[in-house]
Amino acid sequence: MSTLALKGPYWVTARQHRRALWWSLGLATVAVAVLVASRMWSDGAVDALRAAGCTADGVDASCFQTQRDYVDDRWFARHLVEYTAMGMFALPVLLGAFVAGPMLARELESGTYRLAWTQSVSPARWLAAKLSAPAALTLAVVPLLSLVFHWSWSTGPADDFPTYWYEPTMFVSFGIVPVAHALLGLALGTAVGVLTRRTVVAMGVAALVIGAALAVLSRLRDDLWPVRTLTGTGLSAENHAWPLERGMLTASGERVLWKDCFAAQPDTFQRCMTDRGGVTEFLDIHPTSHYWPLQLVETGICLALAVLAALIAFRVLRARLP
Repeated sequence: MSTLALKGPYWVTARQHRRALWWSLGLATVAVAVLVASRMWSDGAVDALRAAGCTADGVDASCFQTQRDYVDDRWFARHLVEYTAMGMFALPVLLGAFVAGPMLARELESGTYRLAWTQSVSPARWLAAKLSAPAALTLAVVPLLSLVFHWSWSTGPADDFPTYWYEPTMFVSFGIVPVAHALLGLALGTAVGVLTRRTVVAMGVAALVIGAALAVLSRLRDDLWPVRTLTGTGLSAENHAWPLERGMLTASGERVLWKDCFAAQPDTFQRCMTDRGGVTEFLDIHPTSHYWPLQLVETGICLALAVLAALIAFRVLRARLP
C-alpha cells in the first residue's frame, strides 16, 4: 500500500460510505454537465441568429421566427443556470442532512462505533475520520462547481437576460462562499448527528438548523460591508450594483424611506416624502467592487461557525459516550 493510500479509520469510512460518496460525485457531474449544456445552448442560439443574418433587436419581418427561437433558447439556457444555482444554494443542507448527520447518527444509534474504538482508534480519531471523508470530497468538488458555474453564468445567457451577482442563489453559487457554506453544512450536520444519535431525527434537525443558518446569513448579507450612499435627483444604481435602501434626506440628515411612504400612501408616496421633510434623494448600494469583501466576510463567518460546530461535536462525543 502506498503512502498516499487511505489507512485505518479513514479507509474504513471511505469503504463504509462509498455509495454516498459516489452519489455525491455523480450529482456533481450532472451539475457540471448542465452548466456546460447551458453555455453550449446559449452559444448555439447566438450562432443560429448570426447565420440567418439577423440581430436580436432587428425589425426585419423575415427574422421574426429566428429572433423568437433565439429568445426561447436563451431563456432556456438561463433557466438551466438558475436551476443549478438553486441546487448550489441547497447544497449545504443536502450535505448536512443526508451525508454528515446520518453518517454519524447511524453508527451511534446502532452501536457499531464500539468496534472501531476497540481497534486502538480513539473517539476523536474516529470522528475526525468520519468528518474528513466528506470534507475532502467537498474541498475537491465544490470549487470546481463554483468555477464552472461562474464560467457558464458570466459568459452565457446572463448577457441578454441578466441574473445579478447579489441575488441570493447567485451569490452563493460562485466565488469562495459556496465552499464555506458546504463546510458549514458538514460541520453542523456532524454536531447534530453526535447530539441526537438518531438517524431520522438527525436528518430532520440538521436540515432545519442548516436552513436557518443559511437564511440568517442571507438576511444579514447586505450589512456585512459598509454601503455606499448616493445623493441627488433621479438616482439609479450603477451598472450591476446592488440597490438597497432608497428615500429622501431631510435638512437635518434624517432619512425618510421610500418603502414607508409607499406602504402608507402608495398613490402619492413622493409627496409623502416631501411632506415629511425630504429635501434630496438618497440611494444605498453595494457596487460590484464590494463583491469580494462581502464574499470574504461571509466566508470568515461560515468557517468560524464550522470550527465551533466541529469543536462542539468533539466535546460532546468525549463527554457523553463511553
